[in-house]
Amino acid sequence: MKKNFKALMLCFAATALLAACGGSKDSGTEASQGTNTLDRPFVYVAQQVVGSIDPAKVIDETEIIAAVNLYDPLFYPDTANGKMDPVPHLASEYEVSEDGLVYTVKLRDDVTFHSGNPFTADDVVYTMQRMLAVGQGNSWLWNNVLDAENVKKIDDYTVEFTLNNAYAPFISSMTQLFIVDSKLLEENTTGDDYGQAYLENNEAGSGPYTLAKWDRESQIDYKAYEDYWKGWKDNQFKDVQMKIITEEATVKTLLVSGQADMVHQWLNVSAYKEFENNDKLVVQKDPSAKLQHIPMNMQKAPTDDENVRKAIAAAFDYDSANKDILGDSTQAVGPVPIVVTGNNPDVTVFKQDLEQAKEYLAASKYAGQDISVDFMIMGENPEQRQFGQLVSDNLSKIGIKVNIVNATWPQITEAATSAEKTPNLTLISDSLKYPHVDSHTYGIYHPSTQGSFRTMSWYDDEETTNILDEARKEIDVDEQLELYKKAQEIITAKAPSIYVANPTHNIAYANYVDGYTFVGLMGYDIAFYNLSMK
Repeated sequence: MKKNFKALMLCFAATALLAACGGSKDSGTEASQGTNTLDRPFVYVAQQVVGSIDPAKVIDETEIIAAVNLYDPLFYPDTANGKMDPVPHLASEYEVSEDGLVYTVKLRDDVTFHSGNPFTADDVVYTMQRMLAVGQGNSWLWNNVLDAENVKKIDDYTVEFTLNNAYAPFISSMTQLFIVDSKLLEENTTGDDYGQAYLENNEAGSGPYTLAKWDRESQIDYKAYEDYWKGWKDNQFKDVQMKIITEEATVKTLLVSGQADMVHQWLNVSAYKEFENNDKLVVQKDPSAKLQHIPMNMQKAPTDDENVRKAIAAAFDYDSANKDILGDSTQAVGPVPIVVTGNNPDVTVFKQDLEQAKEYLAASKYAGQDISVDFMIMGENPEQRQFGQLVSDNLSKIGIKVNIVNATWPQITEAATSAEKTPNLTLISDSLKYPHVDSHTYGIYHPSTQGSFRTMSWYDDEETTNILDEARKEIDVDEQLELYKKAQEIITAKAPSIYVANPTHNIAYANYVDGYTFVGLMGYDIAFYNLSMK
């Protein structure tokens, strides 16, 4: 077992079925003896379907994984050094004006897209303008910060971004801007859709892999782009299959039998403990920059009442969740993972206290009434079913009935699109989206970001909004951090979520796989280009 409990120090702006998985046992062979490759595609097993591979729409883990492998961003986390700090990727260097408003970015001149078209400043300008126009995915990172007309080509390999105001995490946010082939999309645009229809089934990237096949409910096949600007070594994986399988027993069987080479982080903790006893497997554990929480819909009865939310938070058994379900995880201290610079250690933190919970409930506007809440979970996931049982048991002790709503991930993301559709409680795991405290403050609690799985508490508080706006504009890092910490105090005092854990990140893979590095930024640890045969 490999343990990698390194500190994650984050910088700011400047710095399914066996048959479907290969058939018989003989079809899923291990590494070929005496060679530096596999005699079949590298198989990674993911746990949720990929809803979109359009860079203007991707937002959850499997979608970001697809983007990381098909596309290139301007800046990439410093995976070579095991850090999350953004470093130039398609960018070669950049300068920032003294007032923090103008970013001048120089670009690489040796990159081509999968179509053969050369990468130039035109593609960067088009990508950002397209992102802002489509207005989905991670566009919230630049809404209200950057206007389309202020993204300008200076020359073929220089782009200038002029912001409306200083924006602390701008360079960090560039890890989520995956550059598209503007010429290809312009040739495949219908009306003013910016090629959205085309990207429903195709890609337009320059990344290490091309899209070979996509069966939405079962798998994505990737094939190496031979002209990738970073080149290829003989022992890298040129053909990759990402299979979508939700049944845990099947996932375990595939890995143990050698029909899969790496499996996702969402298995029950007991599964990784089993893998640790297999000398053909590696289980890597890392402290995560992830928040496991249960957002409570603040715009739907009875969780629209602050005292009801506090009662629920006080009734929850944090110790059982972290030790028995998640296994050796740390209780979250508010929305910002504790390894992230800017986490406020002094925010309101609940411990299980049933008497206090009953007092909160008695002080609510629903006191004396029969109270019930809907709790949405991914019913096919064993860990989530355990959470369903735990919450049900905990809340029954203070007189609240819990209705478990079993759902698929697409059903959860659809429920997140409006406060009316969002249940009272939903179990959400939210990885850091970009290396900045802004990800888990503004990204979850600013009203401009509402409508995704990240914002299912439907939090809307004018004071918080103003502070977060001010924090983004503050150039002085110390003052900026104080503003983010103040926002965390206000947010947690209103109990918009049960802040469960910053879980340990587990992943398992075959012992012949080399190059896996976890840095904590969602999707980037599953960059197949970084993996190779030992």
